[in-house]
Amino acid sequence: MNYSIAPGWKWIGNKEAIGLCERLEMPPQHRLLLLSDGSLTGFLEALNQSPLDVEIKNHKIRRMEKDEALYLEIDAGDDAIIRDAWLMQASKKLVYARSVFPLSGLDEHFIETIAVAIEPIGKSLIGQGLLASKDKLEVCAVHCRDVNDVLNLAPETILWAKHYRLTAQTNSTGKKITASITEIFSPELAGKPPLHLKI
Repeated sequence: MNYSIAPGWKWIGNKEAIGLCERLEMPPQHRLLLLSDGSLTGFLEALNQSPLDVEIKNHKIRRMEKDEALYLEIDAGDDAIIRDAWLMQASKKLVYARSVFPLSGLDEHFIETIAVAIEPIGKSLIGQGLLASKDKLEVCAVHCRDVNDVLNLAPETILWAKHYRLTAQTNSTGKKITASITEIFSPELAGKPPLHLKI
């Protein structure tokens, strides 16, 4: 599923985003979803007292695009796993997530283990005994017709999105793992952004 930045919006860094959420008088739950660098899986499971399910919609290997490599601060032209998935609870779709997971230098067994896991990338890394951290967090309003169709929303609806870099260190080789994660939230979960950005 492809998405685009909503007209008049841009990706907003964490410090600016805090001020924006305050001006919008956003409920605490919505702020936590957008601004926290903690586990989204853990937050949703605690919030709704229900396990999180993952529905993989797309999984392929392709060369990273220039902007993807720039965001991750790695060489352009490397291959990466691109995965689109829905995070769900009680069969209700709550978050659409896209992961860009570069393959360069990683052990084939490790790649296969992570790639085939039917769970969020962060949870997979932790399951491998790795300590994952997030940085370069940004928020934005985006438009995605496919997501709107799945959620039975009007085609022009814009939704909150969060973008961050996930990093971890492998135990065997010391190789640094890095991935880019974009999450688009259902309005039921995070509310709706204003039509126009006011910084």
